[in-house]
Amino acid sequence: MLLTPRQSQIFQAIVEDYISFAEPVGSRTISKKFNMQISSATIRNEMADLEELGLIAQPHLSSGRVPTQKGLRFYIDCLVEIDRLSKEEEDLISNIKKEYEVKKQHIRNLMKDISKTLSNVLQCPSMVTIPRLLSESFKKIQFLLLDETNLVITIVSKTGLIEHFETKIDNFGTTQEKLNEIAKTLNTLPDGFTLQQVNSALETGGGIKGAKQILSSSGMDLNNADERIFLNGTENIFKNPEFQDSENVKLFIRIFNDKEKLLKIIDDNKTRTLKNDTLILIGNELIDLESLSLGLVASEYRASTETNGIIGIIGPSRMDYCRAISLIREMATKISDIFIH
Repeated sequence: MLLTPRQSQIFQAIVEDYISFAEPVGSRTISKKFNMQISSATIRNEMADLEELGLIAQPHLSSGRVPTQKGLRFYIDCLVEIDRLSKEEEDLISNIKKEYEVKKQHIRNLMKDISKTLSNVLQCPSMVTIPRLLSESFKKIQFLLLDETNLVITIVSKTGLIEHFETKIDNFGTTQEKLNEIAKTLNTLPDGFTLQQVNSALETGGGIKGAKQILSSSGMDLNNADERIFLNGTENIFKNPEFQDSENVKLFIRIFNDKEKLLKIIDDNKTRTLKNDTLILIGNELIDLESLSLGLVASEYRASTETNGIIGIIGPSRMDYCRAISLIREMATKISDIFIH
């Protein structure tokens, strides 16, 4: 779709004013606020043409215009210019990496911190997924047998990320000495070890039957939604006028807490064309969430050569995409640096 330079300028002004104030935008507002050296009548004529193209709509006969979903998609694909991060934002993101290097945080704690930071900065609900670890290689493991039915497992990734898992086991002759030998064998493997190897070693050498199922139920393989995704900042969505209606509030809470659905939406859309390596979905592109007119912005980060995770936000479809894209993309880059460097 081709717009004239003037149409493009007017359309962009409508979108950006609507993003800021969630109110229909009239010709007089555009003329004054954006200092356009053309009459209100000319602006109205151009707005009529933009309406015919399906990019904007008039909610009420006497109101201004708002961007349609088609218009928002056109704006995102063709007109969005990625903002430069402020010095404060750059420092905030860099400090996550610096703090990790000092603390050597557990994976979950790191992801919780990232999710909380992103939600606070963008004032939208955030989500961060932990990569699937079944094919990941680790460099160190330790077993601690608390008693006959409780086992603590500590694993350390090649980048120093630490995870603890406590799980219940069926002890068929398992001893701390047996578990120490298994750990010693795995820890001396030159290329590290995978969780499949842990499962196998515990079953064959440790006397723990059904180790794969036991470790899976403990969350060690991180393949179930509750273990793989962290959500933060649900309350931020309710600051927007679109969510003053109690039914919308209830629906959003129910949807945002359905982690399986959120993961499925992301996984089903990973093959879509990304803008600057960032997935952007709006309106009815978010299957089952159409009625809330939401937007999703997400980027992949690399956890290893084989695995990756997702970081993103969900907000109203009129969110500030320029800022969201730049922040999420930069944060994804920093997380990748933590994992693979």
